[in-house]
Amino acid sequence: MYVTARERKILEQLFSGEEKVTIKRVADDLGISTRTVHRDLKGIEQALQDYGLQLSKQSGGLLALEGPFENRQQFKRELHQQETVDYTPEERQVLILSKLLESREPVKLSALAADLGVTSATASNDLDKVEHHLESFDLTLVRRRGYGVEVKGAESGIRKAISSLIMKHLNELDLFSILQQNMQAEKKPVSSISGQVLEFVQPDKLTQIETHVDQLRDKLHYPLADSAYIALVIHLGLAIERIQYGEIIHMEEEQLGKLRHSKEFEFARELTRMLADAFQLDIPEAETGFITMHLMGAKARYDRHSVLEDSNMSIAFKTKQLITEVTKRTGIQFQQSDRLLHDLVAHLKPSLYRLQHQMGIENTFTDQMMEDYPELFVHTEESLAQVFPDLFFPKEEIAFVVMHFASALLKLEGRGGLDVLVVCSSGIGTAKILAAKLQKRFNEIETVEHRSLFELKDMENGNYDVVVSTIELPDIEDYVRVSPVLPQKDVHKLEHTIRRVRVLQHLKEAKKVPAPSESPVNFGQVRDKLKSLRSYADVVDKLLGRLAAFQTGGSDIQEVLTSMTGDLAADGFIPDGPAVRKALLEREEKGGLAIPGTSLALYHTRSGVVEEPSFTVHFTEQPVEAVDMGGEPAGVHTILLMLAPADMSREGLETLSYLSSLIVEDEECVAVLESREEDTIVNYLSTKLYEYLQTKQ
Repeated sequence: MYVTARERKILEQLFSGEEKVTIKRVADDLGISTRTVHRDLKGIEQALQDYGLQLSKQSGGLLALEGPFENRQQFKRELHQQETVDYTPEERQVLILSKLLESREPVKLSALAADLGVTSATASNDLDKVEHHLESFDLTLVRRRGYGVEVKGAESGIRKAISSLIMKHLNELDLFSILQQNMQAEKKPVSSISGQVLEFVQPDKLTQIETHVDQLRDKLHYPLADSAYIALVIHLGLAIERIQYGEIIHMEEEQLGKLRHSKEFEFARELTRMLADAFQLDIPEAETGFITMHLMGAKARYDRHSVLEDSNMSIAFKTKQLITEVTKRTGIQFQQSDRLLHDLVAHLKPSLYRLQHQMGIENTFTDQMMEDYPELFVHTEESLAQVFPDLFFPKEEIAFVVMHFASALLKLEGRGGLDVLVVCSSGIGTAKILAAKLQKRFNEIETVEHRSLFELKDMENGNYDVVVSTIELPDIEDYVRVSPVLPQKDVHKLEHTIRRVRVLQHLKEAKKVPAPSESPVNFGQVRDKLKSLRSYADVVDKLLGRLAAFQTGGSDIQEVLTSMTGDLAADGFIPDGPAVRKALLEREEKGGLAIPGTSLALYHTRSGVVEEPSFTVHFTEQPVEAVDMGGEPAGVHTILLMLAPADMSREGLETLSYLSSLIVEDEECVAVLESREEDTIVNYLSTKLYEYLQTKQ
């Protein structure tokens, strides 16, 4: 069950036990209009229906709940258990903007605040951001005490602002899904943000419009790309909705006259007739003109591939000037890119058409481009202004051009791989597995080091290009937090970060003076190297002395851990079995330890109750259920136990991490560990530890 903050307040009044709860009283108590109450009651009625309850509206605006007492109590319990929605500032601003653009009367500030569960001061601060956003659509935000808050401006600006919200917060896949769901009996729930945005255009209208567009689609002499198709359907849905409420858009006769001579206008006129019949509306010719402009923009995108023909010839010339100018400002030889000219011409042709006809465009990556590539963004913005002095490029268009330059820059040679730091709670096990995954997944990564949270205070993270962590890092601002199993969403985050870092590196290197050559190794460095080698040898010797495999009893993971730690304590590997078991369970609470795709689990801890490092293998009598690193249940029959003292040396942690990395990097290792053959496992791990020690000579 999902209800908004305002719907919750209305329900609380209905459940208060008072005999007379009227629509007027609810409106007065919440500081909203009775019309708004009526609209909120629709959502309340749907929520009540799921519990076998009904909302009775009696004469005089009296409201009453009807239904079995047990159902009322169940609904009331679950209503109180529902968490209050805590919107981010951006989400609040989207919801405020949606309500203001949708409303045809002033909205009280107190009502906005109550609906979002914030103070009037917070809502007022959000309105400052909304006001700035509306300026880009030539709209004004009117705020007067006693009057309320209202958006003023031309209908074309209001539609552009609404379209911007829809295209930004409902991507193409979401919109296709909504259209598909509308033809099915069962609808999937949508978030409050998406639900609010969807109120601008009803899904059933979109489905009807889509049918008419498809009937005429073959009459166009070029295909409509998915993005152009979706934009057209959304534009038509919004137009129908606004016309039904008496909101009419206007277009200058001179511009309309030019459009009438195009083939696209004929298509648009026929489509307008069909929609007018379907929705019983009188659709003005200006709407036909705006449909025509959508189609002509789609045509420009379709015809973009002929780089040096017709009008593209002048665009290509201008594009070469643009590349030269950005090269001059950044010091990066963009002329060496074999694709940049073609890609920019392909983008700029429809872009220039949009700018010349004052057609807006949405780019959900604008803020990201400005934040990730601030220097490149400024250089591109200044270069566009110089090459195209008669055109104004908004931030959204500039961001698209920046994306092309950034992409070209990443393909230019002359940059080595990235140095990455991986952080987890203990610095062993999970960190090494994640490090191995990163090096396998990303060719751009040259070296990966891993540290525990405790070690960060003694090191300079500025020596690394990217910091990746499985836990929150309170003292580091710029890092990427991921799950140890590296799901696809985290891969996307890392791809984005790597692109950003590499672009910034290129920009810095274009201006960097060559560094002086390194000084020779001195006496102290030689002593440190020998000390490190002795430390590696000491750790490997201790691990080999405790390397063993055990048969372990227990019907669940807790019993298995009790048996494991008991066996190790009895053999003198650890001094306190229960204390180690407790440390392992505490580590398990931070995240699953079963390894996806295998029957193995890697339980590890770094604790003061451990005196010497050890790596042991434990076979269960029957598979037991554990949680894998992705949070899913998994059956395991072999548990790898890795223990390290709290004051373990860096060489020791690196050696233990090497063992755990074998599980990811070496398929043979997984096969050996799953074989449950003690001699095979011990001999294999001993050989690998010896090979590892040789690399440190």
